Amino acid sequence: METIMETIMGRIDGLILTFVLNALWQIPAAVAAGLLGDRLLRRASASLRHVLWLAVFSACLLFPAVSLRRALPSPDPMAAPSHAPLAARAGDVRGWLPFGEDRPAPVVPAGAAGVVAWLWGLSILAHGAVLIHAWRRACGLARGAHPLAIPEGLAPAVSRCRSALGVRDAEILGSAETAGPLTVGALRPLILLPSRFFDHASPEETVSALGHELAHVRRRDYAINLLCELLLLPIALHPAVRVVRRRLAITREMACDEAALESLVSHRVYARSLLSLAAAVAGIPRPSTTLGVLDAQTLEVRMKRILDNRPKMGARRARAALGAVLLLLAGIGAAAAVFSVEAVAASPSSNASAGQGDLKPFVGTWSGDWAADKHNAKKMRALDVEVRPDGRIVETWYKYQITPDGAVNPRKMVHPVAGYTVAGNTLRLKVRVESFAFRDEPAAPADIEESLELRGAGDAVFRSLSNSYVEAAKKRGEPVPPPPPPIQMKRLP
Repeated sequence: METIMETIMGRIDGLILTFVLNALWQIPAAVAAGLLGDRLLRRASASLRHVLWLAVFSACLLFPAVSLRRALPSPDPMAAPSHAPLAARAGDVRGWLPFGEDRPAPVVPAGAAGVVAWLWGLSILAHGAVLIHAWRRACGLARGAHPLAIPEGLAPAVSRCRSALGVRDAEILGSAETAGPLTVGALRPLILLPSRFFDHASPEETVSALGHELAHVRRRDYAINLLCELLLLPIALHPAVRVVRRRLAITREMACDEAALESLVSHRVYARSLLSLAAAVAGIPRPSTTLGVLDAQTLEVRMKRILDNRPKMGARRARAALGAVLLLLAGIGAAAAVFSVEAVAASPSSNASAGQGDLKPFVGTWSGDWAADKHNAKKMRALDVEVRPDGRIVETWYKYQITPDGAVNPRKMVHPVAGYTVAGNTLRLKVRVESFAFRDEPAAPADIEESLELRGAGDAVFRSLSNSYVEAAKKRGEPVPPPPPPIQMKRLP
């Protein structure tokens, strides 16, 4: 049971490490494309720029996640149909592949992978705790809100805002705990105003504040923002994610500003109203999950945008620019899938092979190919054996898959060697594979013995000596292929 748990934890650590390593370079690549697109769209509508950053946000999540596909077991398109007799494939050396799960190199010590996994988990917990605290504060504001009477003199302004934004059912409530207008609620959005807001607000300030908040309600910004914050938790520790969050916030608020300016109030009146309202609430914090017209982190940038009278980019040109950036993101995604980094965490017990004898003559990386035959028109890489000075030995077997377009792609399977003995010029290896299977047979653990026999300073022969899975199948009277042929190995420079 302990060995099984170590194997499971090693696989989990390897997956997390693969995700983190790929996120380190894939997220900055996606953000760089987003910054380029934002530059191209600087004269376009804020709602279009917000769509761009939502696409970048999605890319930051998807690129590292897609990189995990090679670390997960996948169907083998080269496998023979399940009804084909196993003996019919006995002469095909590919019948011995895979030797287990399709897992890529390099092997990373379990301790290092475990540390990364723990730090990643703590990051999710820490950012999740902050998000939960902010969400609970927002819920507390909503629960403590009270009905707010709208003065007769301001009722026409409120009605005009509802009509212009097409939002007639959103409740407008008062709150003694907020100093400025806020929007809360994912399923049933509420607009919260300070309890004495209407006592001091002018009609222009009322229209500006309510127009902005009703735009949030119409766009369902609170629900989208909360979902984004939840989905960002796995990558929240990455510094580049802060850029994405800030750009999402800025473009979201700008889009609401534009919605209010389209049909409610002029640019100068709107800017003056925002400054007047901001002066009254300066320095007062609010929950990060709420959405407010007076967001201090975006107000300065928005004010510049509101007062900018230069001509805007046409809708057709803006959509073309957005399409070009989305194509760039798709290209980065394709590159991320091809050049993704993959890692496997060795179990603690396999960090150094238990063995006897002098490994010095074998130290190095040995590589061998399958011999060309009727099944393989040319030689294909079969195996790498890395013998390290610290006593750790790692095998990397190559599995070949045919893509829909006919290309043959190599995949790697890594097996840390559990033990070895050296007798003269022969290195005998013991490998424990937790999930060994022939093509269409059920998987089971297997103990495998192999040898690497030196034939010169840079030449050796690799042989498979025994396999507990195969021996058990023989005893049950099941047909099994003969042992794989010897593999000629070369020591890599």
